[in-house]
Amino acid sequence: MNISNYSGDLEKFQKDWKNVECFLEKHQLDGVELICYNEEYLETLPRHILKGLHLKYFPTWLEFYKNNHEKVCEMFGGIEGVRQYYGGIHPETLKEAFRNEYQRAQEFGVEYMVYHVSHVTTEHSFTRAFDYTDDDVLDATVELVNQAFDRNSDVMLLFENLWWPGLTLLDKEKAQRFLARINYKNKGIMLDLSHLMITNPKLKTAGEAAEYIIETIEKLGSLKEWIKGIHVNLSLPGDYLTADHQSEYAEILKTEDQFERYIKTVGHIKKIDWHVPFDHPLVKNIIDLIEPEYVVFELQTQNLQQLDDYINIQNKAIGRL
Repeated sequence: MNISNYSGDLEKFQKDWKNVECFLEKHQLDGVELICYNEEYLETLPRHILKGLHLKYFPTWLEFYKNNHEKVCEMFGGIEGVRQYYGGIHPETLKEAFRNEYQRAQEFGVEYMVYHVSHVTTEHSFTRAFDYTDDDVLDATVELVNQAFDRNSDVMLLFENLWWPGLTLLDKEKAQRFLARINYKNKGIMLDLSHLMITNPKLKTAGEAAEYIIETIEKLGSLKEWIKGIHVNLSLPGDYLTADHQSEYAEILKTEDQFERYIKTVGHIKKIDWHVPFDHPLVKNIIDLIEPEYVVFELQTQNLQQLDDYINIQNKAIGRL
């Protein structure tokens, strides 16, 4: 299952990794895919439960990487906002961030890393009036990844699909070209089921979503063999996604405090990307079709009881209960 070392996440387990271990054993799970927010609680993290590392994700990064200083300062309310978001003010900061993440993965001894291939600005997350294409994002990602990672590492680097411009997995040729240009030897795809569902706002039920995913995977042909892991979850936000969010974005623009802006934007994204259990038995057909090395329950929950319930629902759906 996914987990972070953010204190709010670990509070479900009284901030004790031993409780996490017991929870994993209870639900017949092999370990965790970790998101590292800071340096807290890492010393006591038992390495044997750590299977994957979800790398840092900057939803908005293309303008910064291309050194569009004026645009980035405008988006983040000045140079200090830029520094706070990226950890620096120069494009090299991104390369350093991923080099550090890669180093952490090596030190942790994880089997795989997950890299989000996407870009979206706050404005476009509301308006969907993108001024960049899949190719813009894919080209820049290839350049950044090839500079930041040691191509001969044993740690698998899995690229995750999203619904914003980037790696959506809706175009086989684009995805194939992208992977072919990545110099990293031990590479593959982490298929996020929710993210694929969100690309089709017409989906209304889990059954329809499962059929859409199976159809999309079959269209990938031999590219399917590159899918080494699956994030199992469900999101069906069609009605919300196709609604007009201009007034909500106008409220964002009125909000001067950058952190408050961030919180409002995250709330908007969570209404799109639900991360609740995929409770339809056809989810097992998806897993059987792909035969991945890793099946990860990536679920968002408020407390331990809800997480416990969600994991049970997910285990039952894929035939483990």
